[in-house]
Amino acid sequence: MKTKSKTLPLFLLLLTVLVLSLITLRLPASAQGTPYQTPTPNANGDIIFKVRPGDGCISISLLTNVPIETIKSLNGLDDACTLDEDQEIVLGRVEPVVLTQTAMPSPTIPPEMITPSPTPSPGTATICVVLFHDMDGNGMRTTGEDYLYGGEVSISNRSGSVSLTGTTVAGIPDEVEPRCFPDLPQDSYNVTVAIPDGFNATTTTNYALEVKAGEDATIDFGAQESVPSAGVVEPDSARRSPVLAIIGGVILLAGLGLGYYLWRTRKI
Repeated sequence: MKTKSKTLPLFLLLLTVLVLSLITLRLPASAQGTPYQTPTPNANGDIIFKVRPGDGCISISLLTNVPIETIKSLNGLDDACTLDEDQEIVLGRVEPVVLTQTAMPSPTIPPEMITPSPTPSPGTATICVVLFHDMDGNGMRTTGEDYLYGGEVSISNRSGSVSLTGTTVAGIPDEVEPRCFPDLPQDSYNVTVAIPDGFNATTTTNYALEVKAGEDATIDFGAQESVPSAGVVEPDSARRSPVLAIIGGVILLAGLGLGYYLWRTRKI
């Protein structure tokens, strides 16, 4: 009995060290979860995700809320859903921005308060850019969705003779005019917009178009207000770690209780 009593405290000490080491190893720094921001669609409307070391279809699905079957279908993956590190996979697609050729909004203020805009000369064109508050996130401007201020617009042509920048305007579409760039020569243009802080793009942010002399072209870009808590998904290791911590704690408490009981028994 004395030999067993001396050996038991040493066993309990080793058990305690083992449990603490297990808990430490199984609680990675990523256990808190990190917010996931949906990538901006590219020019083709594809939402791209770059595979990181250790990623699989299950972990990517949990992180992005995209079903595994959707990931397989969009990327032509096999049943095993085999992925390679640094592989770029498609998570979804959005409809490309539709170029609308529309007349300028009709003013609702008295005509005498309006300064007439000069009509483009026959040899030039006008490109107008709208950034609208896409409240329903469908990528299309609908009734009740106003213009947003703060989108940084850049327009350049293929020949390099035009490079213009500006900021989108805010207001009700029927009461304000969008940000327009008049007197542009006939050419092919690339139009981009940088979404202001606090919003995520719901359409592509880059659009290429060709305008002819005398044309007025209006391009709609959409943005939806960011929700900080959306997209926070805990990885698999984060889901398992609390369970391991609880099991380790129970084992530790049981060992300490048993050691205290034997110590009290010997003392009595």
